Amino acid sequence: MVIITVFSTKGGTGKTTVTANLSAVLADMGFRVLMIDTDVQPSLSKYFPLHYRAPNGVVEFLLEKNDETTIRSTISNTIYPNLDIIFSNDVSDDVQVKVQNRPDRAFLLRSKLVHPYIAENYDAVLIDTQGSVGVIQDAACFAANLVLSPIMPETLSAREFISGTQDALERLAHGSIMNLPIPPLRALIYARDRTKDARMISEQIRKYFNSTLDPNKRLLTLEIPSAKAYKEASTLRIPVHCHEYTHSGKSSSARRQMINLVYELFPSIEEQKVECHLFGDNLENLLPEENTANLSAENIQNGAEDGSHE
Repeated sequence: MVIITVFSTKGGTGKTTVTANLSAVLADMGFRVLMIDTDVQPSLSKYFPLHYRAPNGVVEFLLEKNDETTIRSTISNTIYPNLDIIFSNDVSDDVQVKVQNRPDRAFLLRSKLVHPYIAENYDAVLIDTQGSVGVIQDAACFAANLVLSPIMPETLSAREFISGTQDALERLAHGSIMNLPIPPLRALIYARDRTKDARMISEQIRKYFNSTLDPNKRLLTLEIPSAKAYKEASTLRIPVHCHEYTHSGKSSSARRQMINLVYELFPSIEEQKVECHLFGDNLENLLPEENTANLSAENIQNGAEDGSHE
C-alpha cells in the first residue's frame, strides 16, 4: 500500500485539487483508494458526491480506539467505485490541540494506517493537509511513503516552498531519532499560465531543484497548466480526467495530464500499461448519490408495507 501526503505550508496551492483528481484517476485505473481530509476547511470532503456518509470522520479516526469498528465508522463512500474518504469534521481546529498533547503524536497517523483493515482494503491512501505548519501535518508526513508538494509558479508560492516547506522538512528530519525517516519529496508545478513571469519562475524552480544534491527531493517533469477544465470539473464535482478527454490547444488534455502524473509517480503502473476503465466512458458505472440511494431504500420499504409494486 502506498501512502501519499499532499503537503504545503501555504494555502491555495492546489493541494485539494491535486489530491482529489490523483485519487480519482487511481481509482478509475482499478486501485482501491482512500482519501483522508485533515484540513479544517473541508474542501476535499465536499469535492465528490457521496454514496454513503459514515457517522464519524477524521476526529474519531485520529482520537478514538484503533480498532476495525472505529475505523469502519469513519469511512464514507463516494459515488465513484473504489474511491472512499474519511471526511474532515474538525470545524473548530480543536483536534490539533488534542493531538499536540499526545506523546504519540508523531506516530499517530502512521499507527492508524498500518491497521490490517486499511492495508487489506486499500492500495493507496492520499492525505490532504492544511496549508500551514502543525502536528497533524507532521504526522501526515511521517505516515507517508511519498510527499507530493504542488508549487504554483508565482513569486509568493515559490518563495514559500523554498523557505516554509523546506524548513518544515528540515524540522521533520529530527524524526529520524524516533526511527521516523522523511519520505521522498516530489514537487509539482501546478496551475502554470502562459505568461512570461510564470515561465521564468518555473525555470527558477527547476534550477533550484537541479542544484540540490538531495536525491530524495525531486521536481516532476510534468507541469499542470492553468486550465479551465480543473475549475469546471470541480464545479461539476467530477474528476477532471472524466471531464476533459481531449484538448485542442498546445497542452495535453486534463485526462492525459492526470494519467501522466500517475505514470511519473509510479513508473511500474506505466510499465503495466494500466489505463482508466472502471468509471465507464460516460460515467455509467457510478454508484447512486447518497440522497438518491436513501430515497430508493425508502420507496422499497414503503412498497413492502403497502403491498404496492410495478
